[in-house]
Order: sequence, then structure tokens, then C-alpha cells
Amino acid sequence: MDGSKRSGWIAGVTAVAIGCALATSASGWAAPVEMAPQSSQRTTFDGWNLTVALSGEVINAVPNLAGAQNSREAFMTLSAQADIGGHGSNPVTAANFVAGYQVGCQIDVSQGLQIGGTGQLAGSVGATISGQPGVQVGGTGAIGGFVQTDLQPGVITTVAMGTMPVTAGLGRLDMQDVHLKVDACGGPVTVRSYATFAVASAVQQTQLSVYGDPYVLN
Repeated sequence: MDGSKRSGWIAGVTAVAIGCALATSASGWAAPVEMAPQSSQRTTFDGWNLTVALSGEVINAVPNLAGAQNSREAFMTLSAQADIGGHGSNPVTAANFVAGYQVGCQIDVSQGLQIGGTGQLAGSVGATISGQPGVQVGGTGAIGGFVQTDLQPGVITTVAMGTMPVTAGLGRLDMQDVHLKVDACGGPVTVRSYATFAVASAVQQTQLSVYGDPYVLN
């Protein structure tokens, strides 16, 4: 076999091998997963009927773009809705709700959690997120942006992806393909969606939360 034929044969075999590897990798990766809708209801002390719900959740886990073995990536789609109904004995003075994800790493996350997104609705965020979902009643709304926080082994970190005041009895946050990236995790990464709704009147402050099913990013 002359040199040109040998080179062409090797190039053809290499192309086939690469094509097979890519096809195997793509076919072996999980398809986007639709999560079950969730909702929660509560009546306040002064008679307002509150509802907070999660729907349309899709988790699309993808291979890490850089090929890192200790990183996880996914694109998250989620809708959250908060409603105030009924006829309370006192006017609602403030209401706000927030939606996002709780993220946990079993072993170690030394570089922290990064969440990327786009599209800011307003200039500031009226929500305070700590170890447990929490909401400051009042404030302006925001969606997307960039959040980075450090995770310790066995710790669950709550990260808000969107927040808004509810001024007309109904509020809704729709997020599509928000980029979730977790680096330097030596074990499974588990995510769980949530929404928290806080309502205040002259005589009460009530907080209501709902959670999606946990999902492991392999």
C-alpha cells in the first residue's frame, strides 16, 4: 500500500472511530427529565387563602463542556406561581415570592456553585436566602444573573433564581434553560426546586413553601 492510500485509510478509520465515540457518548446521556408538579396551600390567620406551586419543571443534565470529571452541568426550566385568594379581614400590606434550587454535594465542593442566567426584571432583589428558604416581604423583582457560593460537605445551599413582589393577587416566575454548574464535587450532586411565598398584613406574616422532587446530576 502506497503512502497516500495508507494515509487516507488511517484518516478514514480515525474519523469512524471518533464518530462512533461521539455517537456512543450522546446516546448514553440521559434525556431531559420532566419533574412532577407540586403545590401547597395555607389560610392566613386573618383569612387569606395562599397558594404556591411549581410546574413545567424540566432538568436537562448535560456532559461538562470542558470534560471535567468533577463538574456537573444542567439546564433548568421551571415555572413558579403564587396566588392570594379569599376575603381576609385585614388588607395585605406586602407580598413577595422567590423560586430557585437547593443544591447539595455529598463529599466536597472547593470551588463553589455557579449559576448563570440572563434577563433581569428589576434592579434589586427583595429576597434573603440562607440555609433555609426565606423571603423579605417587599422589594423589587429579579430573574437570572450570576450567583456563586461555597458548599461544604453534607451542606445544602439554597440559591434563588428569581424573585418578585406580588401586588395584584397573582405572581409568576418563568425560567427556561437556566444554566446550572457545580464544580469540584467529588460525589453526587443533588438538586431540588423550591418556591417560597411570604404575605403580610397589619396583624400577621405568613410564609409558605413548596418543594420539587430531588434529582441527582450524574
